[in-house]
Amino acid sequence: MSRKKDLILVLALLVLALLFLLISRPARKPAAVPPDAPPAETGTVTEERPAESYADFVSETVRAYFEEYPAASYLFVNTGSSAYSPIPLNGDNSFRIAQQDGSENVIHIGENSFYMESSNCKNQNCVGQGEVTLENRESRPLFNMVICLPHNLSLELLTREEAEARLLEMYGKDPPPAA
Repeated sequence: MSRKKDLILVLALLVLALLFLLISRPARKPAAVPPDAPPAETGTVTEERPAESYADFVSETVRAYFEEYPAASYLFVNTGSSAYSPIPLNGDNSFRIAQQDGSENVIHIGENSFYMESSNCKNQNCVGQGEVTLENRESRPLFNMVICLPHNLSLELLTREEAEARLLEMYGKDPPPAA
């Protein structure tokens, strides 16, 4: 009888620990939306658009983005809390991603390529993953990606067609739900 009570006590403690874990986790921020996307407001409609034209609106917006920022390839940056607009890979530049928890990564972009220049993570595996290019992305261990697991950061090189398809998939299926 004592073993049964101990087992029930252990299970109850595990359930409580799981509940505390779920309650203490911060809420995920919504992913970044493409430029010129309709603003989402609680319980209100900002534009008169029939539901069947939402997909057309998203398609036009995505097409306009890629016309305004033309490139053969794009970098998709995702953190645990947000996704960035696709970055055209058509010049030599570096930029920093600093997260609220103190995580910092510096990404270098070039013509149709990128690599992790530096990171303040301990293991530096992301820096050692090397350069991703249109030419080598199929032969690399992580294909078209560089991942920094300690910072929950992923970088992905996509062609223009793949990037357009990704955005259409992310935003084009259905209108955002009314809150």
